Amino acid sequence: MALGAGIAALLIWLTVFFDPNDYREHIADGISEATGLHFTIEGPVRLSLRFEPGEGLFAEATVENAWLRAVEGIETPQHAQLSHLRFSFPLTQSTQLAGGRLIDGTGQFRISDLDLSAMAVGLGLDPASFNGSMVDSVLAYGSFETGETFFSLTDLEIGIFETEVTGHVHFEGLDQLPHLDFSLAASTLNLDEIVPDALRGPTDAFEWLSLSPLMALGVVAQGSLTIGTFQSGGLVFKDLTVPIAADGKQVAASPVTASLYDGAMRIDTVAHGDGENLDFITRQRFTGVSAGRMLKDMQLTGMLHGRADLEAIVAFSGADYPERLRSAEGVATLKAREGQIRGFDVASLLSQLSQGDLPSSGEWLGEGAYTVLEDVNATLVLGDTHLMNDNLVFRAGGVDVTGRGKLNLENELVDYRLLLELDQPDVVRMLPPPLNAVGLILPLRVSGRWDNPGIMIDMPTLIQMQIQRAMGAKSALGSPDADAQAERARQVLEAELGKRLDSVVNGVAAQ
Repeated sequence: MALGAGIAALLIWLTVFFDPNDYREHIADGISEATGLHFTIEGPVRLSLRFEPGEGLFAEATVENAWLRAVEGIETPQHAQLSHLRFSFPLTQSTQLAGGRLIDGTGQFRISDLDLSAMAVGLGLDPASFNGSMVDSVLAYGSFETGETFFSLTDLEIGIFETEVTGHVHFEGLDQLPHLDFSLAASTLNLDEIVPDALRGPTDAFEWLSLSPLMALGVVAQGSLTIGTFQSGGLVFKDLTVPIAADGKQVAASPVTASLYDGAMRIDTVAHGDGENLDFITRQRFTGVSAGRMLKDMQLTGMLHGRADLEAIVAFSGADYPERLRSAEGVATLKAREGQIRGFDVASLLSQLSQGDLPSSGEWLGEGAYTVLEDVNATLVLGDTHLMNDNLVFRAGGVDVTGRGKLNLENELVDYRLLLELDQPDVVRMLPPPLNAVGLILPLRVSGRWDNPGIMIDMPTLIQMQIQRAMGAKSALGSPDADAQAERARQVLEAELGKRLDSVVNGVAAQ
């Protein structure tokens, strides 16, 4: 009887005399202790009680206009407005809540003017590396549910400039090793609007797709991100899906898929982090893509047209860039059945020569002229800080082209040799000596910095090959063992990637 009277008196005091606005600082301190988020509450605070039959008495707290000033672990000041927060919880768990512990509860929230740029800088990101004005007024709202060991965000909507992200995020096992489960979707995401022009590069998109999963290192997580239209480095991806699985030690993103320039893309990545040391392996496949359009949007060249298949698998490890570069190994293959190179028409030029006409540049040079490329094949091998190719082969307007050489990734110098051969006597006899001796053999050497190489006729090789040709010996640049060596290296890396993917999947399932 006395207990009932005491509870009744407490309820009367809470509903009639208690004013939660007098305890704003205490409420803010409680939020800070529980979440690490430091707020200043400027708006009204309301508290109401309700009784749910069969469940008991619940308290409902409402907070308006609270301002985020700091985040635990981030030195720089933060800025966000919590414009609305409603939290309903069992009154019997009030003591636990006051002690800064999670309790059973539900609610809704609305955050406006969240400055993600301040948060990113506080986490160590260079402010010059992104356009802060694009992310300094983020809107987020949704529902949440809490328990003693979990926290969930549902019906989540986040507005970042013209991008809207929806989905849910669930944290489980907060009393042990937290497990994150998430599903997020965005209709569009244009990183080119966020990254300054001076810092954009043609490979930004592939670096982002391969390296962004590293953010999940050190946590147990499983989920996916889908983006309807994704743009980075000038490239546009459709229906991008990025699944993530992390077991606390390793993280895998597999399979990352998208439609890309009339073709398909798939990326599989696994990474293991231990302090500064990173162990990384990725496989990237591009099938039937319009390579010319891709290269044009990457602002590399607008001269090429045609579809191509490209596959690359690369692995590296180390604590810094030099160490990772020295350890890097990989294989890449390029195949294209047919394409075009714009600006000149080799077949037209050869036709004029075969008829004894002096070449007219108006007929074989210009925007409307093009040379057909056929059966393009090349394999590149990465190792010992060099990117090497021994078996480039294709046909261009009736001319057979082969090539071999390497790029030194430490000093960025390229040394590559091309061999152009034409075995058409009616054309060859129109050429000046010594090119008209037996057949056209034109060795070229490409050398210098990879981004501005020089090209010249390799005269010593030309003379040597003409002598060999006159003696009946066939000259070739390619190595017959190149494909076999590259295939063995690829198989080893494929097996390692498969083993690591299985390890991550099994590790997440065991959590």
